[in-house]
Amino acid sequence: MQMPKEWHEAEVPEGGTLLRKETYEYQTEKGDYDIEVFENMKGEFYAIGVPRDDERLIIYGSNITTSRALALSVVLDKIERE
Repeated sequence: MQMPKEWHEAEVPEGGTLLRKETYEYQTEKGDYDIEVFENMKGEFYAIGVPRDDERLIIYGSNITTSRALALSVVLDKIERE
């Protein structure tokens, strides 16, 4: 079996979805945040961020976009606006 050159060339069974996830740690004076950026097989991205040590559960999210950097920037901007 020949390995695909890129992960998004892998054969996924019908009805399945394969996402790639990158994790980041964002540190500010307000606190630390865990941010995850997801990429689907079509090359689209979205990001979510959550505070690491907060009593409240707040989820900051981006829309689906064709840019990893844009998805990440949207979440960072939302965190800073709070």
